[in-house]
Parts: sequence; C-alpha cells; structure tokens
Amino acid sequence: MLKILIASEDPERLAEITRLSAAVGNFQAMSLQENLARFPFHASRLRMADLLIVEVHAIGPGQMLAIETVRQQHPDLPCILVTQAPDSEVLIKAMRAGIRDVLSWPLDKIQFADALKRVEATHVPREQDAAQVISVISCKGGAGTSFVAANLGDALARHLGKRVLVVDLNRHFGDLTHLVSDKTPPSTLPEICSQIERADAAFLDACLVHVDTGFDVLAGATDPVQASQVQKDKLEWILSVMQPAYDFVLFDIGQSIDPVSLGMLDHSDRICVVAEPAIAYGPPGRRLIEILRALRYPADKIRLVLNRTGRKNEVPRASMEEIFGMKVAFALPDDPSVVEESVSHGEPVARLSRRSAIARALHAMATQLAANPDEERRARAEPVSPLRRLMLRAKST
Repeated sequence: MLKILIASEDPERLAEITRLSAAVGNFQAMSLQENLARFPFHASRLRMADLLIVEVHAIGPGQMLAIETVRQQHPDLPCILVTQAPDSEVLIKAMRAGIRDVLSWPLDKIQFADALKRVEATHVPREQDAAQVISVISCKGGAGTSFVAANLGDALARHLGKRVLVVDLNRHFGDLTHLVSDKTPPSTLPEICSQIERADAAFLDACLVHVDTGFDVLAGATDPVQASQVQKDKLEWILSVMQPAYDFVLFDIGQSIDPVSLGMLDHSDRICVVAEPAIAYGPPGRRLIEILRALRYPADKIRLVLNRTGRKNEVPRASMEEIFGMKVAFALPDDPSVVEESVSHGEPVARLSRRSAIARALHAMATQLAANPDEERRARAEPVSPLRRLMLRAKST
C-alpha cells in the first residue's frame, strides 16, 4: 500500500487532497499542515513516505528553492506538486527539480487518480527490517488479553532478546501499562493521535513507557471519550513509523471489532484469540473465529490461546477445539497466586517468578512465535522435547 504524505499550509486544501486520495484508490494518507521552509524538521516522516504531495498557492523563488532542497535531501521520494494555474516557467523548474507531476488547483479527480496510479505502478517497496505484528483479541471480557499481550511482550524481550513494543488498543479504560510497570506514561495513544503532525520517531519514543531493555509500552486511553481520537489512518501512520525500530509490535485489541481494530488485524502476521476453557467462551468464541474467517484471514494467521487452564470443572481441551473448529496453539496454565502478585506489583510474571508455570508457558509461547514459519508449524504438530526447545531458542536469538 502506497504511503502518501500530503503537505499544505491551507487546512481546507489539505483536507480536500486527503479526501480525494482516499476516494481514488487504496492509499494510506497522512496530512502535514506545514510551511515548506520547515520540512527539514519532518525528515523522519518524509523517510517513511512513498510519495510526497505538496500544495502551494503560488510558486515563487523561495518556494521553488525549498522544493529543490527537499528533492536533494530525499531524491528517492517521488513528489507531486499542486499549485494554482502553473505557468510554463514553473513547469520547467519543477521538471528540473525532479517533480513527478504538476497538477492545477482545483484538482481534477481523474487527473489526480492517474498521477497516483503512475507513481504506484513504478513504486518499489523499500527493503527494511520491519517488526512482526501480533494482535491479541478475545470474544469476551475477562479472558486476559492485556495480561497475555503485556507478558508475552516481556517474554520476547527478556528471554529472546527481541525489541518489543506493546500497544494498548483497548479503548475502554486501558490499563495494560500498569500490569508490567509502575511508571507514569508520558503520553497515551489518544493524546498522540490528537497531535499526529508531530509523530516522528523521536517524538513517539519520548511518549513510550520504557519498561525494560528492549521492551516498551504505548499506553492506551484512560477513558472511552478520549478513545475517539484514535483513528485508523493515524494508528497506521504510528505503526509505519515505529515498525522499523522493533522486532515485534503487539496490539492488545480487547474485544473490539471496528474499523480501527480491523486495520491492525489487517496488518497482523498473527492473530491470537484468547479464551478460557469454559462454556461461556464457547459460542461467542466460535462466532469470533467465524468473523475472522469471513474477513478472509488465512487459517495459519489465527492462533487459539487457552488461558487459565488446569482448573476444576473446565471444559476439556478437545471439546474447546471442537467448538472453535481449530486446534489450541497455546495453553497457559492457571497460576493465580503468581498472576495476582504480578498484577498487584505491576511487574511481569517472569521478573517475579521466572520458574513459575505461567512464566514458563509464556516463554514457550514467545519461543514458538519467534521461530520461522516452518519451525513453528513443526512445533505445533509435535510435542517439544527439552533438547528441541533449546535448539529453537538458539536459532531464534
């Protein structure tokens, strides 16, 4: 998907170009209301974009010099210039500066669509290591998605040396941060979205809770009213900026199925559906799996996670697999004393009790998710011996 950065000083024109880009194709657009002279302060955002669209009311020597400077600093970034009635001199200077297209304002929808398609046709995705994205979701409150996401992130960082970001996308009183840290979040996801024009890598890093070496958390909404600031395009931009800095990005989605959560599910390499081995999770859990399949997510993208297993009177594992129509990928044991101590202290379970049953199960889950696809398939098909677990761990580090 082409990532477009649209820049203009005029908010109305900025909004119109953004609207048109959404209307003519499947593009990820982000707007920047800024003066051309200040573009050097947004170098991180320019590096993340696949196309720059610049709208300038009138092109004078100063504006053209600023555009030429941007082109020199980012020569591999295609640029489309939108301006009022460009004359032949502007067209020549734009061509010399390497501008891909010059379009007149007001924009003609067909011409604009053609210009975007020309860029898309020649676009070569940049080669860069991007984090694997894992979403943790449930059909029902109380399943433990926040606990699983937070402590899985800790396990990936602590045991496997991965760089991990956990994003609290639960928009109903999100409290994931406090499960693994007693630090006050510098900012929350809705607050970042409300000032998305500042969202470069340095700004976002300053907004995170740095829990431990290689393990960061982006705090969620403290109330549902704030959560309205979180929108799909803004969240996708944040993900695109942060992905190159991590090995894994985990989203705690909670129970929400809406445009925002669907956007992150689309970007996910794995979707972990968390349920308990109880009748109450049966029908709604099966319905969630059916929704995910109806959305055409491939079967190997979805993982069923049974949480709090081993309790009396639980539904047998085979019965849960029959209800959900899929095998259990991960079973996390019921370990109430350790989990309660972890939650009450605001520390990961592995820090408090590394040898506990729940810590070991999360370690095994992290190891399997960090393995390459072939190793993961074999691990799910066969019991993992202690020797094989050591081999998988060595390969994943």
